Amino acid sequence: MTYDVIVVGSGAAGGWAAKTLAERGLRILVLEAGPLLAGDHRVDRAAHTGARQPVQSRCSAYEQANSHLFVDDLDNPYQTPPDAPFHWFRGRQAGGRMLLWAGVSLRMSDREFAGTAPDAPHHRAWPLRHRDLAPYYTRVEEFLRVTGGGESTPAAPPPAAVRRRPLTRGEQRLAEAVAARWPGRQVITSRTAVAEAGSVLSAALATGRVRLRPDAVVTRLELDDRGRRAEGVVFVDRRTGATHRQRAAAVLLCASAVESVRILLNTRTRHHPDGLGNHTDQLGRYLLDHTAGVSASGLVPGPEGPPRPLPGPGFVPVCHIPDFGDATRPFPGGYGINVFAPEVLPQNSGSAAWASAGGTPFRMWASGEVLPHPDNRITLADRTDAWGVPQARIRLVYGPGERAMALDQATEMTAMARAAGFTVLDVNDRPLPPGSSVHELGGAAMGTDPAHSVVDAGHRLWRVPNVLVTDGACFPTAGWQNPALTIMALAARAADRLADAARAGDLEGAAP
Repeated sequence: MTYDVIVVGSGAAGGWAAKTLAERGLRILVLEAGPLLAGDHRVDRAAHTGARQPVQSRCSAYEQANSHLFVDDLDNPYQTPPDAPFHWFRGRQAGGRMLLWAGVSLRMSDREFAGTAPDAPHHRAWPLRHRDLAPYYTRVEEFLRVTGGGESTPAAPPPAAVRRRPLTRGEQRLAEAVAARWPGRQVITSRTAVAEAGSVLSAALATGRVRLRPDAVVTRLELDDRGRRAEGVVFVDRRTGATHRQRAAAVLLCASAVESVRILLNTRTRHHPDGLGNHTDQLGRYLLDHTAGVSASGLVPGPEGPPRPLPGPGFVPVCHIPDFGDATRPFPGGYGINVFAPEVLPQNSGSAAWASAGGTPFRMWASGEVLPHPDNRITLADRTDAWGVPQARIRLVYGPGERAMALDQATEMTAMARAAGFTVLDVNDRPLPPGSSVHELGGAAMGTDPAHSVVDAGHRLWRVPNVLVTDGACFPTAGWQNPALTIMALAARAADRLADAARAGDLEGAAP
């Protein structure tokens, strides 16, 4: 059977792409490299031991009870320079890493879309603005029931609907102190998805026009004789090792930033000897992520005591302090701060220390914008993984701007916590290794000029327009916001445009 569209990946981007296309009447095949997990994904069905997950076990979300949601590192190796570690945390199963998503849903503002530091040598900008993505942000927020709204915050445009979660006592205390001392800063209520992350893929499958093929490790795309149109994909069955080919009129790569770039680099043909989409040496360059690990923590004074336990596992929402920077900073990037001062805690291995802290704990941690640089990139290594796919070689190095940002993050978080009367017990001003945020982005950036980008404003490869990159790989800049909401909005927008092309009879390549 030939499908209208093959969607590679079933996570944030793949789920929304499949749902949108199917609702517009197209026949979709979703290829997922991992298995379809039955039942409650929070139940402990761990198939790996720590010895097989030396990288994955470093993730802050990793526990024995969810280790099956992380890949086996021995089967899925990758390479980094000896002096530049990168933590690539991966989930290969239906739903992808969305099964571990904490739900933080922040819109990007026009500042991020316009790009940071326009005078910098590697300045990058998006070929769209907030108004272009706003209808899709709203669509995603409504489906996932994102909380928040009401605050006037240019650095983080609010959701269309107001679903306010009341601030906890600790958060309210911080908000009042920040408003009194720093009028240009604001503590805003939680912007968190309430709906189950897996509901997007479920909605796609419920249309009856989507087939999910799990255990399908896509290795490369197949092109026509002229190298101008993709005819389908080649994939290996994860369990049997058998190679399969599947045809389609268009292909959407939603496999995550590094994986989508790896597939394109491995699609080497007579017309594309350096990889599909790499005719101007842009594919794999400008790899991005967010700095993570800089934090301040301690106790909120008061008689309330430790947080109450929830009856089961889950996520407790945080509130946010959007970027409040200006041109006086000694670094060009922006950053936001998440604040955790809970009154209840889920049952997991990390809760015990919080519950025994002797009072109401707080933690503030920053998410910082990593600036684009062409030498931060993904290439292919000579060795392969367990399915014969060349390993990714990942290089991402933080520069002076990111190091200066980390010091500023620690200083400002400490000052705000103390202004609220919090007891600060620990401050960390050193970011974790790149990749630790689990927000890797870039590598196939969108733009207006094929000399400086991989895909156009419609997510299509410049020379093979029936191949679209609709996951985090298409980000030209990282912004500071958690990227999942933007990834989903971009995927819905790209799928809508592709459906418009199908209606016009031009699914295989003409501009929608």
